[in-house]
Amino acid sequence: MEAKFISGSGKHRAKTGSHPEVWLAVQGFLVAFLWEMLQMPFYVMDGMTAWAVTKSCALASLGDAGIMVGAAWIADRLTGGGLWRERLTSRPVGIFLGVGLAATAAIEWMALRTDWGWSYSQSMPTLFGIGVVPLAMWVVVPLASLGLARRMA
Repeated sequence: MEAKFISGSGKHRAKTGSHPEVWLAVQGFLVAFLWEMLQMPFYVMDGMTAWAVTKSCALASLGDAGIMVGAAWIADRLTGGGLWRERLTSRPVGIFLGVGLAATAAIEWMALRTDWGWSYSQSMPTLFGIGVVPLAMWVVVPLASLGLARRMA
């Protein structure tokens, strides 16, 4: 029995011209930007202007979208297009989230040890020295973005 894919995914992409990964990048950027702006009370931005903070959040959101697409690509390759099947299962979603969480933890760890112009405020809860808010982001934002991308594709 052949697996059914949502419009334009997997081997059916050539027929429809739809690219769900593009929708994931677009939705991922938009949802991540909202999250990035709303999480600012958990950060100290070292005297940055409002415009500099906005640009920083936009750049971070672009990175978040890139991580989402990369994590989706890995999950897709390991599960034979599992993220874009009509019936979504836990394995591709788990791989998608796991890859993203690992990337996020590594980036946060590195950013805290270099001068990226920000640090955690006293209100940021941490887990093994990494902020819980950015880790939570990598569950909420990618799942919302994936859901939106699947609907658009």
